[in-house]
Amino acid sequence: MSAREIIEQLPKLTAEELRAISQKLSELTPRPSGVPQHWGAALLELAGTAQGLPPDLADNHDQYLYGTPKR
Repeated sequence: MSAREIIEQLPKLTAEELRAISQKLSELTPRPSGVPQHWGAALLELAGTAQGLPPDLADNHDQYLYGTPKR
């Protein structure tokens, strides 16, 4: 089967079958050492590292991005 044929069959699979495929692909995909497995883990590594930002950025990010009034 070609990759295209396999992809065309994916919508026909059950949720459990898709989970099994996802798990197997995860096992087969090599990950370089030091690379987080989940994007959330990568974001956590960056949390708290930004410097020079306004202290109220979390509360007023819309104001800084789009110019809306501060809360």
